[in-house]
Amino acid sequence: MLSSKNKEKIYIKCIESIRSNAESNKLKFISKLLFESFDSWIFCGFYFQDNENLLISEYSADKIPCSPIGLDGVCGAAILKNEILNIKDVNTFQGHIVCDEDSKSELCIPFDFNGMKYVLDVDSNIYNAFCEIDVNYLAKIIKEI
Repeated sequence: MLSSKNKEKIYIKCIESIRSNAESNKLKFISKLLFESFDSWIFCGFYFQDNENLLISEYSADKIPCSPIGLDGVCGAAILKNEILNIKDVNTFQGHIVCDEDSKSELCIPFDFNGMKYVLDVDSNIYNAFCEIDVNYLAKIIKEI
């Protein structure tokens, strides 16, 4: 597990890369950059709401993600509640949608983009992988979109 200091250094480098990158598809760039920056992440991507479903937008992952998914999982709950959800053990979340059986913890950050509701979804193969550092820096990264 990364130390807090090392985790912050990685996020700071990521934010600098995002700010200096001219790629027009920021969601694609961000998901790839973050996924490649953290060894325990097995999924990093963006879903957007389409009526009663969430559809995958851009992502980087070890496995092909589920799409469409209902609003009853962690991503859907984050969008419906409009709040960040940090699930330390996905097995304890009623309605969790299993797209990758290696997923142990999940962090979802909802936001609006181009008039639509989106969620940044990050999964890890480690229980309790995400902390306030992740929440704070990922919220900053969302503002760069």
